Amino acid sequence: MMTTKVFNGANVFVSRNLVPPEQFDALHDALKLNGAQVLLCCDPSRNAPTDYHVISSPQHEKFGDLQAKGCNLIGPQCVLSCAKEQRPLPQQGFTCCLAMDGVKILASGFEMDEKVEIGKLVIAMGGVLQTKASLDVSFVIVKNVLAAKYKWAYNILKKPIVTINWLHQCWKEHRLVPQESFKILPFSGLTISVTRIPADERRDMEKIILQNGGKYSPELTRKCSHLIFNKFQKVTNSRLPKDGVAYTLLPKGGLNNLLQDEHVLMRSRILFSLVRIL
Repeated sequence: MMTTKVFNGANVFVSRNLVPPEQFDALHDALKLNGAQVLLCCDPSRNAPTDYHVISSPQHEKFGDLQAKGCNLIGPQCVLSCAKEQRPLPQQGFTCCLAMDGVKILASGFEMDEKVEIGKLVIAMGGVLQTKASLDVSFVIVKNVLAAKYKWAYNILKKPIVTINWLHQCWKEHRLVPQESFKILPFSGLTISVTRIPADERRDMEKIILQNGGKYSPELTRKCSHLIFNKFQKVTNSRLPKDGVAYTLLPKGGLNNLLQDEHVLMRSRILFSLVRIL
């Protein structure tokens, strides 16, 4: 009894001009062996649900034309993965690969146009970009630690929190790369100033701030997000920044902002407080 092959009914256009030459034979064989009708050309007019066009990347000069005509676009890695896993070819505009199949991504801290680009990459790798926080999120991509969902992800979700560079590396390698070297640094996005601290210790603090993703500011200005000090009473009497920005420091409440448990500041063996500048 003959079994139905996984690509039966699919018309797949494979042009030598649209795929890397070293992958052409493997693609052709994978498609033919799994029942696809292979057409060795590029025909943008063919945009039926069962028509597919293999293209190397969104940067190819033909990509925009094929996409504008509503063609199903698939990358070489997508074809090879579907053949290996015996699954139908996807129908969702453009699928580069299946690196994020079953993966749910939440992005926070980005402008709308940046989120659109993130969404394109995630979807093209078979993943889902979540619009709201939920406990089934697999990874959280944040611009920096000031992102709205950062604290929620760290304290409640307890899933990997990474930079957008992780997403780009996954795209480049067509796989979920280890996230360790892409984890968001604890001072990423912060501009930190210090006051009432001896010069030698101040240099140590500057080094720690830079090593952990922050920016060090020798002057307290409007651009500063946090102030480090060791004597609360003295800081409350400190002069205001030169640009006239008022700030409030309170001994209790939500302004004392230790970013993480056992933070790098504590590891420095210098006991300071990190306070949010309003």
